[in-house]
Amino acid sequence: MPIVLFFLWFVLPMLGVLWFLNLVSLLKKIKEERNTRNQTIFGAVLTFFFVFTFMYVFADLH
Repeated sequence: MPIVLFFLWFVLPMLGVLWFLNLVSLLKKIKEERNTRNQTIFGAVLTFFFVFTFMYVFADLH
């Protein structure tokens, strides 16, 4: 159970903050009409880890 609490209270919020910062960076680059490939790939990877971690916590709590 302690590892689930670590994921729930530390990993998920950290991934959420990184995802938000990446989104803001992506929006700034779109506004400046610059290349957005790196932010798109990083956003996809962050989304995968966020969903995987959320599913892991949800499965372990039930």
